[in-house]
Amino acid sequence: MKDSNSKKIKKAGRKDEEKTLVDDILDFVKVFVISAIVVLLFVNFIAHPVNVEGRSMSPTLLNGEYGFTNLISLATGEVNRGDIVVVTMTDDETGKEERWVKRIIALPGETVEAKDGVVYINSEALDESSYLKQDFMDQTLADFKAEYDVDYGPFTSDFGPVTLGEDEYWVMGDNRPHSKDSRYPTVGPVKKDQLYGKGVLVLYPFDKIGVK
Repeated sequence: MKDSNSKKIKKAGRKDEEKTLVDDILDFVKVFVISAIVVLLFVNFIAHPVNVEGRSMSPTLLNGEYGFTNLISLATGEVNRGDIVVVTMTDDETGKEERWVKRIIALPGETVEAKDGVVYINSEALDESSYLKQDFMDQTLADFKAEYDVDYGPFTSDFGPVTLGEDEYWVMGDNRPHSKDSRYPTVGPVKKDQLYGKGVLVLYPFDKIGVK
């Protein structure tokens, strides 16, 4: 009798262990699935990862910086002049969809142009001193000449005037000599539905953490 009871107890113990293992696996799967759904919702409806490539937004955003752009604020709020935005573009050669980081310069219905290095909005000079510093512009032009053995000219090359449509925005990179943006005929003004995200929260490198 004692051996029979002992065997029953051992069998019950093994079943409990098996049940506990199965429960643990199911709990893990549940947590994994829920976490995956949360990440998908976050990435597709709240924020989306951004990897800065190239030097078109220097010195505001540097090559290799990584972070997130805000999808909600773009969907619920207004886009203002000076905002950094992520724009959906199509590559001329490959036809693939790309996302560029640029700055809003002119808004729908406005007339934008550049003369002698100065950007004008509706014939009034635009103050860009908050994100374009003179020492950076001077150094960039000097580096451009050293790299290509030619003078680039004014930091912002002449263009326009261009009058934007009701849903068009003029975007440019902060590093004008190295930015492909609305100044290029193959790019031009971007439509409202091309604006993908607003602002960039830099998370890496860690010493660059902050909202741009």
